[in-house]
Amino acid sequence: MRPLVIAALMLPMAAYCDEPATVDSGLGKPVSSITLEAQRGGDDEVVNNTIKITGDVTDNTAHNVVTGANSIQDGSFTNSSGITSVVQNTGANVLIQSATIVNVQFAP
Repeated sequence: MRPLVIAALMLPMAAYCDEPATVDSGLGKPVSSITLEAQRGGDDEVVNNTIKITGDVTDNTAHNVVTGANSIQDGSFTNSSGITSVVQNTGANVLIQSATIVNVQFAP
């Protein structure tokens, strides 16, 4: 039983070795740590993101349209998690475009 436990403890250490693991995972040939080092991102001090949204509402008509009110009440976001985006529309012939960019940086 001891050799099995030692082998199980050594498996996670393969990720920290200089040489790629030789176990065939079916995902292709592992990349060396040197190659990964050269491809690491996130070292820029400024991150530039651009959202390009273009829309057009033309030549639309609305006849006998009844629009209503909408509201956000207490508890509307109860138990929500993550990033919440709310778009409200009380009109007709409206173009709604919404976009969100989320930058996540992991630092030691």
